[in-house]
Amino acid sequence: MRILYSFILAFCCTAFSLHAQVERNAPGPSTLTGVPDTTTDSVLVTVVLKYQQDKSFAELRRRLEAQGFWEVFPPKESRVVSWNVALGLGHLITLKLPSEAVRNLYLAISNGAWGAFNSEVFLSYEYLPIWEDYMERREEAKIDKE
Repeated sequence: MRILYSFILAFCCTAFSLHAQVERNAPGPSTLTGVPDTTTDSVLVTVVLKYQQDKSFAELRRRLEAQGFWEVFPPKESRVVSWNVALGLGHLITLKLPSEAVRNLYLAISNGAWGAFNSEVFLSYEYLPIWEDYMERREEAKIDKE
């Protein structure tokens, strides 16, 4: 159920994505620097695939192959921004994809990962450049106080 709510949120946030695109083209500093643009209407999505702890890795691999998971995930319309494995948890994947491809992502996870992973999907954004910019300005503010 959580994955369904996340995808509904992603569709609702399409307007936010369009607004952010307009903001990015506005004069002045952008808060979205560093985020690659695949289309003018795209979303950044973080997928958490948690291993089902009652299965061995061999069982997980067999199930994923039998269901054709690797043929459909990640969706062809998406771009992998990052892919990490957290020990004891599973895969942490960030994808950038057009908003109309969210359905394909949902189907890939629902049909391909079932029985091997418990999944969670979150709309996300790149925060590192924002943090770096803030830390730089913070240091400048400290110098100005002196």
